Amino acid sequence: MDVHEARRILAVAVTADADEIREAHRREIRRAHPDAGGSEASARRINAAWDLLRTSDPSVDRSPAAAATPADASPSVRTPPPDVDSYYIVDAAPADLLARLAEAGHEVGEVVFVDPHVGMLEIVVGEAPAVGQLAVTVGPPAIDGTEVSFTLEPLGITPAPPIGPVVEALMQAIRR
Repeated sequence: MDVHEARRILAVAVTADADEIREAHRREIRRAHPDAGGSEASARRINAAWDLLRTSDPSVDRSPAAAATPADASPSVRTPPPDVDSYYIVDAAPADLLARLAEAGHEVGEVVFVDPHVGMLEIVVGEAPAVGQLAVTVGPPAIDGTEVSFTLEPLGITPAPPIGPVVEALMQAIRR
């Protein structure tokens, strides 16, 4: 896959900036997710396009660089920039990070879906009537760590709980 094909998969123009590319990835992965009627292959392809664009243009991934930590240590979690509240950078291998997130997910809600092949995890969070489904996507490893992105959708007619406290509780749990 080349950059032009990756842009076509995410349906972004050559002139798209980092925010437009990030939003396109989130939109397309929500559409292509197997639970939303998509396929595992489509989700994998969208994540591969995102990874290619993210690694080929440093402005797409606005995370700071940091050194890796030993595998047995608690992962270092870097908070996102102030204008972004839906992703973190973690110094851990994607498979290890997904396993830690799945284990920690039981502390914040009920883990209902884990797909290690595409790096996805879903957790039902909140209490009635404010219940939502937190979708967690673990990106491929990059030089500065592994990106973890989050979306929270309501599961009923009432709003889901706020995403910030749910994600922060989950990230605190993986630090232990």
